[in-house]
Amino acid sequence: MRFKTKTKFQNTEISTASLPDIVFLLLFFFMVSATIKPVDEQVTYKTPQALAITSVDQKTLIREISIGHPQNTSLGDQDVISVANQIIRVDQIAQWAIEQKETLPEALKDQMIVVIKADEFVKMGLISDVQEELKKANARKVVYRARPEATQ
Repeated sequence: MRFKTKTKFQNTEISTASLPDIVFLLLFFFMVSATIKPVDEQVTYKTPQALAITSVDQKTLIREISIGHPQNTSLGDQDVISVANQIIRVDQIAQWAIEQKETLPEALKDQMIVVIKADEFVKMGLISDVQEELKKANARKVVYRARPEATQ
């Protein structure tokens, strides 16, 4: 007894005509449903005015330190230091700078720029202490954020 075998295979194809529509709908869905975390500053500060202001072109090399009055009143009324929305002590700045350098490519580690955003009434002793700690970590490119002087 012989068995009959089907040798005819149907060529089945999946239509990709609607694929761009599906990709667009997924992209649109994720864009609408994504939330951007707002930056919650831990300190309040009013930047001082300056006569001459220059901007930094290499934004990827910038790391910021904020110095000012704490937003949270439980921290007291003394000026505090904030990096990446966390309050740190002066003696932790050198370690922070070293960690930030490690995030940069090897060729750019010595070119890290530290931007100090300080309140205009912060005591210079605290800023000097921050600078000394940055020197320990060999972070010597320090700039200060300022606002342009109002023209009269």
